[in-house]
Amino acid sequence: MKLSNGLAYLRQLCCSGLGKEIIIPEFLRAVQTVLPSGNNAFTGVDELLNPTFHIFDFVAAQFDERTFHSHFQFITPERGCRAPELLSQQAVLTDWTFLDASFYSPNLYNQIFRCIGKHHCLNAPVMQAGKPVGILNLCRPLQQKPFDSREQALFTHLLPYVAHALRAPDDLDVQYSETGSSGMMIIDTQGAILYLCHEAKLLLVLACHPILTMDARSKEVELLTKLAQFCRIWRLYFSAKIVPPSWCFISPNGRFIFRAYWLNKQNNEPDGLLGLTVEHQEPLALKILRAMQGLPLSPTQKEVAMLLAQKTSSEKIAKRLHIKPSTVKDHIGKIFTKLDIHHREELLPKLLALDNSKL
Repeated sequence: MKLSNGLAYLRQLCCSGLGKEIIIPEFLRAVQTVLPSGNNAFTGVDELLNPTFHIFDFVAAQFDERTFHSHFQFITPERGCRAPELLSQQAVLTDWTFLDASFYSPNLYNQIFRCIGKHHCLNAPVMQAGKPVGILNLCRPLQQKPFDSREQALFTHLLPYVAHALRAPDDLDVQYSETGSSGMMIIDTQGAILYLCHEAKLLLVLACHPILTMDARSKEVELLTKLAQFCRIWRLYFSAKIVPPSWCFISPNGRFIFRAYWLNKQNNEPDGLLGLTVEHQEPLALKILRAMQGLPLSPTQKEVAMLLAQKTSSEKIAKRLHIKPSTVKDHIGKIFTKLDIHHREELLPKLLALDNSKL
């Protein structure tokens, strides 16, 4: 992807108005197209620069509970307070020793940071009203080259994007896609998980941990407790031979649809087992944004296409973008021509098909 297209996507993503739990993980993944990196993170901080939460671009299921606590215990207030002093001397910190002079020697580095590719880094505060609200962190493994001066300059250019994204409210009325990735698990009628596939494990983590905090384990327990309650109710549905029951769980990462199926005993399996599928349905706006990344549309045409795909009328698009209705009509015509479609009803299926082709 061209640098200009990558930057345009990051800018549009951060101006989308979606909540930070949706935008920041996508930003951390998408930024890799303009600044090659991986295992990136954003850490929210309080007024005393104490870390309050973490958002990663990688799935948190890679970590166990012990690792969660180790990460929080390492980023102590004492270590965190070193950053402002150093950042007053340089805009970007490119070495983990700003936290601890012996960072690269302790077991924590060898057990956690090195194995997930956190060796070279770019760290800088994200500011709002002159105060830091978080730290943006991009990483590379030991075998890759450090970030050069050009990349450091580009990194600082992206910080206002993140600051803008953090201003969006988290409680928006979100429209979700109708389909998404899915996984399967086997549970008993009391809700205890006996088997689950890798995809289901990742989706459970996405549902439980839109952001990582010290009470991450309690949120997982809360979800599993609710599942257990529904499992005990679902058995009544099966006895009445009603269609497979389902349960919807909403988190900042999207909508999670759980569907239960009664499993008939075949050999010597324990009786009373349920097959449970979980489907992750992302916010529709995010899927549309992602699908439009490589399309030959101008920035304004992408904004029009976004609203059009969400069934916004031409009149409302004109008011929303502060342009004339005739200009909206002109943009719509060009969008249809470039995407080889003839009606607005064709736009959303076309975009969703493009997004699915990238999975």
